[in-house]
Amino acid sequence: MSRRVAVVGAGLAGVTTAYELAALGCQVHVFERGGSIAGRASFASSALLSPFLPQLINTAPPAPLMWRWRRWRAGRRGGEAGAALAALSLLGLARTAVLRQSLRLEDESTDGLLVALTDAKRLAAAESRLDSWAALGAQVQLLDASQARLREPGLDPDAPLAGALALTGGGAGNPRLFAQQMRHHAQRLGVRFRFNTTVRALSADGSGPTLRHEYVPPADNSSRFAERDASDIVSQRPEVRDERFDAVVLCNGLAAQSLLGAQRLPLAAQHETSVTAPIRLLEAHPDLGPKAAWIDASRGIVVARTGQRVRISGDLAVTDAKAKHKPDFEGLHRGLQHWFPGSVLRQQVQHSQSRRAVAADGLPVLGASGRPGVWLNLSPGGQGWGQSCGAALVLAQQIAGTHPAMDIAALGPQRLA
Repeated sequence: MSRRVAVVGAGLAGVTTAYELAALGCQVHVFERGGSIAGRASFASSALLSPFLPQLINTAPPAPLMWRWRRWRAGRRGGEAGAALAALSLLGLARTAVLRQSLRLEDESTDGLLVALTDAKRLAAAESRLDSWAALGAQVQLLDASQARLREPGLDPDAPLAGALALTGGGAGNPRLFAQQMRHHAQRLGVRFRFNTTVRALSADGSGPTLRHEYVPPADNSSRFAERDASDIVSQRPEVRDERFDAVVLCNGLAAQSLLGAQRLPLAAQHETSVTAPIRLLEAHPDLGPKAAWIDASRGIVVARTGQRVRISGDLAVTDAKAKHKPDFEGLHRGLQHWFPGSVLRQQVQHSQSRRAVAADGLPVLGASGRPGVWLNLSPGGQGWGQSCGAALVLAQQIAGTHPAMDIAALGPQRLA
C-alpha cells in the first residue's frame, strides 16, 4: 500500500518534492495558502544555477547583532555540512538536467557561469582554493580577463577585471517557470494540489501526523500575478478539517515555525531584491547583455540571462522573521550598468523582493524533524536554486524508504540545537 504524504507549500521546494514522492509511488497532497505555484519566495528570485563552493562568496549579508553572533559561532563549528551541501548541489544540478531533458521542460535556461575576480587579491584567493574545490568534486577553471571577455563579449571593456572562475554545470533558469511546469508533471503522477488552503496546526504521534487545514475562498482580485492556470484553485467548501497522513513535509519556509510548536528552529528571514528587464536587441550590437550567468561577489549581485530577459538579483539582508527590508533597486541597476552597459530596455522592467528562511550557517535545513512522520525541506542555502531538485530527490527517497542518493544527515535540523 502506497504512503499518503502531505507537502505544505507549493514553491519550488514543495513542487519538486511532491513530484519525486509521486514518482516513487506515494499518494501526495500539496497544501498552498496562496492561489498559484511559486508565488512567494520562488517568485522572481535569483535565476542562478550554481554548485556550492565554500568561501566562493565571503561577504555575509547585513544582519542584526544577535544573528551575526550566531553566524560567527556557526562558522567556528565548521563540520561536514558544507561538504554535504557541495555534494547536494552537484546532485541537484545533475537532477535538474535530467528533468529538463526527460520531461522536455523549457525554463528559459542558459548554460555557463562565470564568477568575476575584480582585482589581484580576489584572483590570488580563488587560485589558492582551486584544489579544495576540486576535492569536493567541483570542476572550476581559472580564466584570465581576456578569456572571460571572450565568453561574455557584452562585458564593459573598461570595467576592472583581473580574471574569472568558470564553474562547470552552472548557468541560469527561471525558477518559477520550472516549478509551474513541474506542477503539471506532478499532476500526471496523481499529485493533488489544494490552493488557498492554510494549514493551521500539525500534530504527530505514533500513528502518524495530522494536519488541520482550512480552505479560504479568495477574493476576486486577490492575486497579484498575471499568470494563472484555470485549475489553480480547487473548488471546495470553506471549512476546517483534520486529516491524517503517513508523512508530512514542510516546505513553507518561515511559516513552518508556527507548525513546529516547541520545536521552533533558530531561523531568520533573508531578503533578496531582483530586477528583471528585457534584453535590448540591436542588429549592430548582437552581444549586448550576458550570455548566461555572471556573479560579482564584490557588489553582491548575480546577473543572469533567461530567454530574452536579464535578471539581476542581490541586495541580500537578514532580519528577524517579521521585519521588513527596504529594497535597493537602484543598486542593482548600477551593477548591471557597470558590467553590461546599455543591455536592457527600460520598459517592462519588473522590480521584486522575496524572502526565505535562513539558518545561521547559511545551509539548508533538510531531513527528519525529530517528530514522528514530520520532515523538513526549508532554507535552501547555497547560491541560487541549483540544489533544489537534489534536495527533493533525496528527501523523497528517505520518506519512501528507498536507498537515498546521498547522506544528508549533516544538513538536518539537529545541528541547529
